[in-house]
Amino acid sequence: MDSQKYTRLMLAFLAGAVIGILVSFTVNCTLVEISINAFFAVYFGILFLLIAGLILWRVKNGDHPRPCLLMSFSSLVLVSGLLCFILEKNWFVNMSPGFKVPLYSILGVAVCFALLFSIIDLINYCCGMCQNADAKPLVETETQVYLVVTAAVIMGFIFGLVFGLLDVEDADMGHLKVALLRDESICYPIGGILGGIASAINQYLREESDDYTFNSLETQDLDDDDDDF
Repeated sequence: MDSQKYTRLMLAFLAGAVIGILVSFTVNCTLVEISINAFFAVYFGILFLLIAGLILWRVKNGDHPRPCLLMSFSSLVLVSGLLCFILEKNWFVNMSPGFKVPLYSILGVAVCFALLFSIIDLINYCCGMCQNADAKPLVETETQVYLVVTAAVIMGFIFGLVFGLLDVEDADMGHLKVALLRDESICYPIGGILGGIASAINQYLREESDDYTFNSLETQDLDDDDDDF
């Protein structure tokens, strides 16, 4: 492996680690708000239902190579939207941990899935604005999509599992910050490691693809453009 390729993989790992930590923070804060705030519970519930309906509509009216995969995740988002109406604190106070933990794991997967794909779409859009038309997007191939889906499922499941096992939602307002910090102290390293590994693998897949080229503005290209005037 040449030094430039190794450097790109290391930079991809560091960028992915930062994104993983940010996703961990966002997912945990979202789970807290859904649990203790009835307004946010209803808000996210309606939002997830709308997202699920949009995905189902796109699957029905589009031509996708893996419609079953999209149908599965749209169903997951739909279930998560319904869970938001159940996980409001005053409604599940009598639920056993064995029932609450799986619910938070499912909800964590849905939040992480939606968040990761939103971040990737935003990065792809920004890269497309800054690069030429021939530049490869951050995630393009089917294998890369599967990689992101796998990372979202694993990270979201772990974040929701830790959140439920630590009973963060049951902490009173005076100790909620301490409980959330304890949860984040566990989830931050997990998010950083998993995000970094997924990002490095994604970069490796980009490097190994047959048509991968590093696109940049060459001096000769600029000279050619000047000659046109």
